[in-house]
Amino acid sequence: MFVGSQQQLKNYDAYLLAHGYTIEQLIDYASDCLLPHFKDYHNVAIMVGPGNNGADGLSLALKLSQDHVKVTIFYIGDPDRFSPGNQHYFQMCEDANLEMILVDDDVITMLSERINDYDVIADSFFGFGLNSAPRGMYKTVIDTINTYYLNEIIAIDIPTGLDCNSGKPYASVLFASQTICLSALKQGFLNPESRMVTGIVKVEELAIDNPFMEAGLYEIYEQLQASKELKDRKFDGYKQSYGVDLIIAGSKQYRGAPILCAKGAAYSGAGIVKLMSDESVIERLPEILPELIGLNRLEHLSKEDFMGYQAIAIGPGLSLAASSKQLVADVLKNSTAPLVMDADALTILSEHLEYLENQDRAIVLTPHLGEYKRLCHEDTIEDPMMSIQSFAKKYHVIVVLKGPYTMVSDGVNSYRIASGNPAMAVGGMGDTLTGMITAMLGQGYEPLTAVRLAVFIHGMAGDLVARNAYTVMPEKLSENIPSAMYILNNQLQDKR
Repeated sequence: MFVGSQQQLKNYDAYLLAHGYTIEQLIDYASDCLLPHFKDYHNVAIMVGPGNNGADGLSLALKLSQDHVKVTIFYIGDPDRFSPGNQHYFQMCEDANLEMILVDDDVITMLSERINDYDVIADSFFGFGLNSAPRGMYKTVIDTINTYYLNEIIAIDIPTGLDCNSGKPYASVLFASQTICLSALKQGFLNPESRMVTGIVKVEELAIDNPFMEAGLYEIYEQLQASKELKDRKFDGYKQSYGVDLIIAGSKQYRGAPILCAKGAAYSGAGIVKLMSDESVIERLPEILPELIGLNRLEHLSKEDFMGYQAIAIGPGLSLAASSKQLVADVLKNSTAPLVMDADALTILSEHLEYLENQDRAIVLTPHLGEYKRLCHEDTIEDPMMSIQSFAKKYHVIVVLKGPYTMVSDGVNSYRIASGNPAMAVGGMGDTLTGMITAMLGQGYEPLTAVRLAVFIHGMAGDLVARNAYTVMPEKLSENIPSAMYILNNQLQDKR
C-alpha cells in the first residue's frame, strides 16, 4: 500500500494529467472505485463541493441513479465557479434530471428535520487539498450533519476538515463512519488519532497504471514483508558467516551510548562485534557484554585499520571533540565497507557534506528531525518525506528519519515502517537502532533491505516490551530483538 502527503498526491494527479489522462477520465475511474461501497443503499445524499472531489461525488451520483438508487445532490456556491471537471459532471447530472439542491438557510432547516431519511451521506465537499477549517455554509452543513444525522457517513478520499498531512482535525470537521481513500492512503491517516474522524479506512486504487513511485509516494512496510525478507540462519553457519562489524562510539563523557549500540548489533545476529571506544568503556565490556571485542579508541585510523569488516558504524556518544571529527573524516576517507552514521557523527558530517562525494558504498544516515535539520541546513521542513527523498538522491545515501512510522528513503524507493509505539520515546533508542542496522548490513543484506528490516524489527521488539510496560527501555528492547526475529522467521512456514 502506498502513502502520500498533500504535495505528493498533487504530484500524482499532475503526473497522470501530463501523461495522457484527462481529468474527466480520472473522475470516472474514481467513481468506479466508489460505486461498490454505495450500491447497497437505497436513498443516498451526496454533499458536493466546488473541486474535483465534488466531481467524484457527481460522477458517483450518475452511476448510482443508473442502478436505480435514489440520489439527492446537495451543493454549495455558484456552479459557474466550480472546477472544469466538476462543471462537466454537474452538467451531466442536470441533463440526467437528478435531484440537485442548492444549499441555503431554508435547506439547512429541512436537513435538520429530515436528514435521517437518507441511508447514507457521501462527503465529497473537499479533497486532500484543504488547508484550513471549512467556513460559511460548509461549516453550517457540517455542524448540522454532526448534530442530527444518525446513519452512515462515507467520506470520499478524506473527511472534510481533516488535515491531509497531520491527521489532525481543523476547527470544523465532518465525522465519517467510513473513508474510501482513492489511489493511496493519506499521510495523516497514519496518525491513529485520525480514526476518530475517518472511521474505517479502505484504500481503492484507480484501475490504471498507477505512477506511485514516479510521484514520490511511499510504501508502508509491514510485518509480512519483513517476514519474507528475514533470512534463515544457515545449518552450517558460524560466526564469520554473519559478519564482522566495527562500531566506533562513545567517549569519556558518553559511556552508555556505545554499549547500547553494540548490544543492538549483537542481539540482531551479528557474528562478531568489535567496539572501538574510550578505555573507560572497554574496561566494562567483559562484565556488561562479554560477547564483544573491545578496541581502545585511536586518534587516527588508516586504511589498514578498516580491513576485514563487513559493516561499520560511527557516532553514538562520540562527542564533538577534535579527535572525533578526525575519526569521522578517517572513516569516510579510508574505509570501504557499508557505513552507518548517527548522533555526533551526523553533527560533524553536517559541516562537511563534501565527505559524501565519491563514496562507492552504502551509507546510511539515521537522524531524528533535529539532526536532519542540521544536515540539510533548513530550519523548517514542510514535508519531511519529500525532503529526505531529495537529500538521499542528491548525496547517494539512505536516510532513516526516526519518529512515528519511521521514514526510510534512498531517493528512489521510500517507506514508512509500520512498527513501534510511543513508549519507545526514550534516550538510547537511536543508538540501539544504529547497531541493528550495522548488524544487518554485516550479514550481507542488500542495503535498503537491511535498513527497513532493522527498523521494523527495532519497532517490533519495542512493541513486544510495550505489551506490559508503560515505557520501553533500550536495554529491554535489545533483549527482545531475538524474539521478534524468531516470530518473523516462523510467520511464513512455506517461505523456505
